[in-house]
Amino acid sequence: MLNCIFRQRFSMTHILAATLFWLCLLPAGQAESYTILTPVPADPVILQARRAVIHLVVQVADSDEASGLRVHERTGSSATGKEIRPVGIWKKQQSLYVHYRLKLKSGLNTFVFEPGEEKLTIRYRPVHTLTSVDFEDPQAFLFHRKKVVPTTCLPCHTEKLPEDSGLDVARSAKDPRFSPLCFSCHRRLITKEKWLHGPSANVDCMACHTREGEKTKITIPFRRRAQLCFDCHVNKTRLMNKKFLHGPFKFGDCTVCHDPHGDAYKFQLWADGRAELCVECHSDKKKSLKKSLDFVTHGIIEGSGCIACHDPHAEANPFQLYKPINELCVSCHTRLQGIDRGHPVGNHPLKGVKDPLRKGRELACSSCHNPHGSKYRYILIGDPLGGRVCGKCHH
Repeated sequence: MLNCIFRQRFSMTHILAATLFWLCLLPAGQAESYTILTPVPADPVILQARRAVIHLVVQVADSDEASGLRVHERTGSSATGKEIRPVGIWKKQQSLYVHYRLKLKSGLNTFVFEPGEEKLTIRYRPVHTLTSVDFEDPQAFLFHRKKVVPTTCLPCHTEKLPEDSGLDVARSAKDPRFSPLCFSCHRRLITKEKWLHGPSANVDCMACHTREGEKTKITIPFRRRAQLCFDCHVNKTRLMNKKFLHGPFKFGDCTVCHDPHGDAYKFQLWADGRAELCVECHSDKKKSLKKSLDFVTHGIIEGSGCIACHDPHAEANPFQLYKPINELCVSCHTRLQGIDRGHPVGNHPLKGVKDPLRKGRELACSSCHNPHGSKYRYILIGDPLGGRVCGKCHH
């Protein structure tokens, strides 16, 4: 009897040991039957993108495995964290494809799979300009790095448009650059944004993107981004001949301000172009957007915003102003039109003399008034009481 029990225990021990041995021989991530198709697991996956989202696609064998699969976002010290629900499950060729839409934060993001406790770590680098993207970085995630569409995705993502696309297929098909294949993956770029770039609205993706080599890799042409834009926006000569150019425009990257596909604001801007967009770079002007008792904001900023005075691309005047400073100011403050002297008092000049406080510049409205805002009345550069403003020049 003891010998029988011993033989049973010995046999179970060997079976368990053998199982663990073969599991250890399996490649990392393959102990479970599910397969992560995209993003291809790396340590970590590096995503350089404008939108803080990445699509996770997992292939499983059957519905039991699909229902048992769990993906959690690990936050803080928690072992699992918030569960991510799939956006859809599709069956093709005896396999199930489970799709997730992972929302990311800047920096490291960790997602844990059950069963198996496999981890997917994604380092997200927010992008607001294509000049900051290293397309040649071998560690960076590029879905189209080797193929337009991987073989495992082709059962679902074909040249056939989804029935609910809402597109005029007959009209679009006449354009050789029209690509329904792009729409099958990137439809959110077209259907979820309020303002769309023309090529996006018409699914004319290949107007800007190209296929390299043997039509295997989708890329953006490696040249100055503005030049690509000016292939259609033919006002290049008029703008480039202006004396004062806005920094992003001068350096040739329109994507600093404009999303080339579409966005929530007019002209495909990723923030309100009247002011919020501008202060993301011109951070010293942020206080002008905040209403507070200790700060007086120039009224025009609360109305039309920065673009009421500044051209966002190029102009003939400093700071891309539409007109010389005084002419611009009196276009709103009309009671001062035609006055060269006598403001604020007596024979005080408004122009035509050197500015004592700003070397190399002429006296103008902005010599005494801050055109964006100030903590003083009338948006003056100092306290008007006791002649403090006047005393800055008249010692």
